[in-house]
Amino acid sequence: MKMIIVADEQLRKAVAVAASDLALEQVTADDPEEVAERTRTFECCIVLLQASVLGAGGPGLFRELKRQNGQEGRSCYIIAGSDGRDIDEQWRAADAGADDFVSADMSPAEMRSRLSLAVRVAGLEKKLMDLNNRLRLLVRTDSLTGLLNHAAILRELSMELDRAGRDGSPTSILMVDLDRFKLINDNLGHQTGDRVLVTFANLLCRSCRSFDRIGRYGGEEFLVVLPRTTGEEAASIAEMIRSGTEVLHLEEGASPLKLTCSIGCSTAEGSDRHPSSMIATVDSALFRAKESGRNSVVSFR
Repeated sequence: MKMIIVADEQLRKAVAVAASDLALEQVTADDPEEVAERTRTFECCIVLLQASVLGAGGPGLFRELKRQNGQEGRSCYIIAGSDGRDIDEQWRAADAGADDFVSADMSPAEMRSRLSLAVRVAGLEKKLMDLNNRLRLLVRTDSLTGLLNHAAILRELSMELDRAGRDGSPTSILMVDLDRFKLINDNLGHQTGDRVLVTFANLLCRSCRSFDRIGRYGGEEFLVVLPRTTGEEAASIAEMIRSGTEVLHLEEGASPLKLTCSIGCSTAEGSDRHPSSMIATVDSALFRAKESGRNSVVSFR
């Protein structure tokens, strides 16, 4: 773990031995801007700030570090460096956002105790943030395929239509359905069905662009949100998915398992559509694709 230090020579010497014992990598900084930049670089760190060295910018830096603490999975434990046992100074530092304080006249044992506590707390905060990030990911994703779940993909569609309404760009969506998937579950079992869904989800990811959004809408249906994409471009992506599904190689038992899919396309020009309206039209297009014999792409006009 790294320890960023902005302090006079006396305080730096006072913390050096304890920091070394705790395997803290000591990084010195000269001004508030450098401190803020370094804390954005390190995922987990301890920051020692001495107000007398920082000058008038000290309180503002304390608050800025507190504000960005926890953002993008970063953890920062802030220690105020005191010139002595000035209680008023410690209260001001705490009010500005400091988690603890140290001073040059502390005994080596107390200094080591304070820094040891900082290491433990910073580490625990980082673990907590990682767990929270993982929980947010789990809430948004489908547990089987790893794609966005039903609620999350609809939120992505809503946000994309809002953005498109501001810049006037088209938004397209695809509703993709695996043909006769129920027969796979009924005849070969749900474990095979799960493997098919995972394999197909991987195909969708390979076929789409990095900025497209893919979600499992439900069962064997998948919704793909295509930002800044015309109807013709959406139909081309859909055809790539359809043809790619035909050549998917899945060995199940004595013979390979053949898959096909049907796809409906719908496009909103400049976000003149509500998400529920787009879902209704893409469902209609998918229904036509199924009615026409499956393994086809139909665009809503």
